[in-house]
Amino acid sequence: MTTPGGVAPGGAHQQGGKFGQDETEASARQKITQPTRDVWQIVQDAWKGRFEDQGAVLADQKDGQVALNGRLDLLQATAGHACAFMSHTYTVPPSTVVRIPFNTQLGPMKKAGVDTSAGRLVLKAGGLWRVDSQTCIEGYTLNQTIIPTSTAPFFTVITTYDAIVPHYVIQVMRADGSILSSRVFDGVTGVSMGASGFSAVAAPNSSHFSHTFVLDNMPPEDDPSAPEHWVYVQVSMIYTPVATGTFSNAFCTLNGGTKRSALTASRWSRDVANIVNAPTVPDGGAIT
Repeated sequence: MTTPGGVAPGGAHQQGGKFGQDETEASARQKITQPTRDVWQIVQDAWKGRFEDQGAVLADQKDGQVALNGRLDLLQATAGHACAFMSHTYTVPPSTVVRIPFNTQLGPMKKAGVDTSAGRLVLKAGGLWRVDSQTCIEGYTLNQTIIPTSTAPFFTVITTYDAIVPHYVIQVMRADGSILSSRVFDGVTGVSMGASGFSAVAAPNSSHFSHTFVLDNMPPEDDPSAPEHWVYVQVSMIYTPVATGTFSNAFCTLNGGTKRSALTASRWSRDVANIVNAPTVPDGGAIT
């Protein structure tokens, strides 16, 4: 092209030039893509800049997370635990309230302990606690019914075997013995007559139940007044015979050992919000 009296645009062929003879694939690609690449670079720089502006914040956050790696001590103020089991197997009389003697410590303890003389746990810090209990009993009711007959000795005795009905209660108590909170559980044992017809087969019956509650803050354990604020957890039981005969008698064995008995306390939180104890509530009508 010609440009009389004017300035040729960049890249235009002019008289005396090489008319593109020195153009290569690389230089052609450069001319075609350069404008787009320039814009794309601007976009990349802007996008990168947004993250570079946050770099200091992200670095501080990362440093903070790394610093927490070895700070297990932050959890130590929250943790609390204790576990006990029964060191013996006991027989239990019918229709009598007895305290189940969880009198032997199992494992470490923290902010809690085992009152071995009373067979219960002691909690030494406020917060949200959960108590779990496992018991195992074997028992049955022996019923004998007298049936009159017309021949000597003019009566016969029919022997049957029935279950017993155990009731359990977890009690959370102050040091003075007053009740802070409690939870009741019920169970029924399995029993059947033996093949001879003269004995009972009582299958072991295990019961697991739990109770969750909140305790108010307490003084540190080394405070001389601390024991006055400690809270005690015990499990009691009573069982009633299923009396269906003229004469009845009931038998119950409460199994001990680590295999079939446990009372465990775990502290889930140090917070003491929403301390609620509502053992009974009003009738709310039908749920729809």
